[in-house]
Amino acid sequence: MKITEELLNERKKDSNFSDGIILPDGDYRLIQGGGHLNALVELLPYTKDEIFKMVPENDSPLFWLIEKTGCVLTDYNSSVGMDMTPQQEKVFQALADHGFISHEYFNLTKQRQKVHGQK
Repeated sequence: MKITEELLNERKKDSNFSDGIILPDGDYRLIQGGGHLNALVELLPYTKDEIFKMVPENDSPLFWLIEKTGCVLTDYNSSVGMDMTPQQEKVFQALADHGFISHEYFNLTKQRQKVHGQK
């Protein structure tokens, strides 16, 4: 869904509106069930088993999926992702400014570079 001022005002009383993912194009998807991990798995054209076989043994499946999909995970207390696209930044700021999520953002870019042996 595209985030607009009107939508944010309509959802003020929806306590579950904070649990979602922001796609690289700025589209916002609510977590319907199964959590953030399953929401990311559903974005890829592979089965869950195939995806988990792709994740290196010493890696976090969630962080790996964040990197592969380019999505930002949102939650009331904090959000996590890689360097945001301008579209993601706009949606993140709108959600945070309206109190749906915290402004607390954990950027995994440097952590992911270390996993790949980059500086």
